[in-house]
Amino acid sequence: MKAPSISILTHDISGGTFTNLCTALVRGFRELGVECNLVVLDATDEELSQFSDVPIVTLGVKRTAFSLPATIRYLREYQPDVLLPMPWYFNIVGVWARYLANVNTKVVLGEHNIISLEAEIEHRDKVHLRFLPVLMRYVYPHSDGLIAVSKDTITDLVETLHIAANIPMQVILNPINVKRVEQLSKVSIDHPWFQNHDIPVIVTAARLAKQKQLDSLLQAFAQITNDFPARLLILGEGPLRTELETLCQTLGIAESVWMPGYDANPYRYMAACDVFVLASAWEGCPIALQEAMACGAAVVVTDAPGGMKDIVEYGKYGMMVPTGDVNALATGLKQVLAQPELKQHYRAQARQRSHDFHYLNTSRQYLEFCQSILSSPNPQEAF
Repeated sequence: MKAPSISILTHDISGGTFTNLCTALVRGFRELGVECNLVVLDATDEELSQFSDVPIVTLGVKRTAFSLPATIRYLREYQPDVLLPMPWYFNIVGVWARYLANVNTKVVLGEHNIISLEAEIEHRDKVHLRFLPVLMRYVYPHSDGLIAVSKDTITDLVETLHIAANIPMQVILNPINVKRVEQLSKVSIDHPWFQNHDIPVIVTAARLAKQKQLDSLLQAFAQITNDFPARLLILGEGPLRTELETLCQTLGIAESVWMPGYDANPYRYMAACDVFVLASAWEGCPIALQEAMACGAAVVVTDAPGGMKDIVEYGKYGMMVPTGDVNALATGLKQVLAQPELKQHYRAQARQRSHDFHYLNTSRQYLEFCQSILSSPNPQEAF
């Protein structure tokens, strides 16, 4: 079957999860001989220069809310065989744009989070986002297929949001560029915490937001420091910075916690840490966790709804503890820190597992799913 032309629609290439995800997919598609564009709202010349090997089309708009007319124009001009919009708000734009453009492009949605929790908790104060699930319920069934990053993501859509499961759906974990991560992980660190290996360092990379349950992590870390010296590095930025800094003071751990904000190369810290942790209340398929495993970090995660369980295969490739249980989180972290053989076991398991996330493997799975939809006279009979 002739390789289809594919366009990926997302917000920008300024950095973060979707920049990494989309550029990795495009590279994978191109290596597989697929014509592929990355379509973004806008991009600076500097951003475009950082991805000179990725064909990027900018729509020339600043916000998703204004992107529909520009997306319609793009579809009419380029008419790709498949449009892959992501995340959830672009899914809605993609379906409407295809309908209004009156083209034969197939729209395969990308779902990357536990949307019911994302809307109800993280976006509780944003009315336009809280009610997006209602719009999804009416729009999603008019797409041609859906790729979700975890089993729980599909369960949430069908059972919680009551989105009709009358389109083909498949779980495909997120891709990472293993070789790039390994190369960047070798960059030296000049911070004193990583010069002296007598005191273990715990690392997490997470947005400072409710979803990530960093308050629980800080409480668990405080328990650890009651037993032996340790340090905690939190990479990321977000709305809860002040609240978390205050909690550090209250718990008496401020001198042992470092929150430098976003770092373009977190991999050097992941490779050098004693344990990488995600204490999230829910996740889609956290690329930070996959990248930490590619760096050879021993990982501890919660069994929260979402893809962390899929990534570590329920404890095979990393330690899994109950979500929302501070004591269990502290105990799990202490076990890894206090048992060198356990830490080495999880390090080896992490490296082994990380090769399953190679972007070429993921792009091939996306391509096979898209081809199955294109070859079916009725998309609903594809699976």
